[in-house]
Amino acid sequence: MGRIIVIEDNPVFAGYVCGLLESKGFQSVSSSTCNGARKLFSKMREDDIVLADLRLPDGDGIALLEELRRQGMNNPYIVMTDYDEVPTAVRSMKSGAEDYIPKPLIEANLFPLLKTLQKRTERHDTPIYERQSAAFREIDRRIRLVAPTNMNVLILGESGTGKEHIAGKIHARSKRAGKPFVAVDCGLLSKELAASALFGHEKGGVQESRKQEAGLLGGSRRRHVVP
Repeated sequence: MGRIIVIEDNPVFAGYVCGLLESKGFQSVSSSTCNGARKLFSKMREDDIVLADLRLPDGDGIALLEELRRQGMNNPYIVMTDYDEVPTAVRSMKSGAEDYIPKPLIEANLFPLLKTLQKRTERHDTPIYERQSAAFREIDRRIRLVAPTNMNVLILGESGTGKEHIAGKIHARSKRAGKPFVAVDCGLLSKELAASALFGHEKGGVQESRKQEAGLLGGSRRRHVVP
C-alpha cells in the first residue's frame, strides 16, 4: 500500500490523524486546501489512498473527488465527516467515494477499512509489466479513464504485445475487481463446441451432459471475459 493523503484544514485534527497513521506503520502526507491537494494528486501513485474532509477553505471534498474521477484516477477515496454531514457523505459515495467515516470514530473505523483495502489490493494486483515511455503512459491514462465505467473496450495489438495484461489491469481497477477475470483463447475453441463453451448448454445437449452448464459468458454480468 502507498501513502495516505490526508486533506484536512484543521491542523490539530490533521496532525492527530497523521500521527495515528504513522503509529500503525502507514506513510502519510497532508494538505489543508484543495489547491494543495491537487499538487499532491499530480504525483499520486495508483496505490495511494485519499482521506479527505468534506469542507475545505477553497472547495469541498465531493468536488475534489469528482475532479479526480474525471481525470481517470480511481484511487480509493475516504471521506471524513461530522455527524451532521452524513447525508452529504452518502452523496459523495455515489460520486465514487470508497466510504465515509464520522470524525469522532476515525480511530475505531479507519484502520479496519485500510486493512480491507490493503487485502483487496494484494488479491487483485495483476503482475503487469510497466514502462516509462510516453506511449505506455498514454495507455495507462486510458486504462484509468475507462476502468471505472461500463464501457466495452477493444484492445488491438500483435501477438505477444500484452493485450491480456492490459485487460487484466482494466479489470483490477474496475468496480468488478472482486469478480472473476476469465481469459479465453478463442483459437482453441472448436467450431462444434465454441457456442456451448461460451453460452452454455442444457441437460442432454452436448455429449449428453447431465446438468446445466452456464458457459464462460453465463455470468458475464459479474465478471470480465476476455477473448
